[in-house]
Amino acid sequence: MSRTLRTLLPGVGVAALISVLMSVACGSSDTTPTQPTTPSLPPCQLNNTATITFENRSSSNTTYSLVWDGSTLTTLAPSVKSDSYTVAAGVQHTLVFRIANSSNNACTPSTPTLAQCTSSSYWCTY
Repeated sequence: MSRTLRTLLPGVGVAALISVLMSVACGSSDTTPTQPTTPSLPPCQLNNTATITFENRSSSNTTYSLVWDGSTLTTLAPSVKSDSYTVAAGVQHTLVFRIANSSNNACTPSTPTLAQCTSSSYWCTY
């Protein structure tokens, strides 16, 4: 091997050439490798969620129970707005405004499908 190297690069010592080749192959030790950065996504994108609130806009002073996907989330007195809820986006849900302490619906049930990272508010005016 040294014979071939000497023939290709006359006047350059084998040790010097190997040092140069190793430096090129292994990279310079003067730089510190860094981790690639990835953009941080908002939680609603990472988890595919949206937020919702509910309002009781009753014109008859009626209290509502809010039933979301078969579970009662909250009960709202007239003129009250609920806290915000985080729910799955991109799937169809069921929403029922029920007259509190009864099995009667105050408004027609709906089936909203929420877009990712949106905020929506729903109300009934029975």
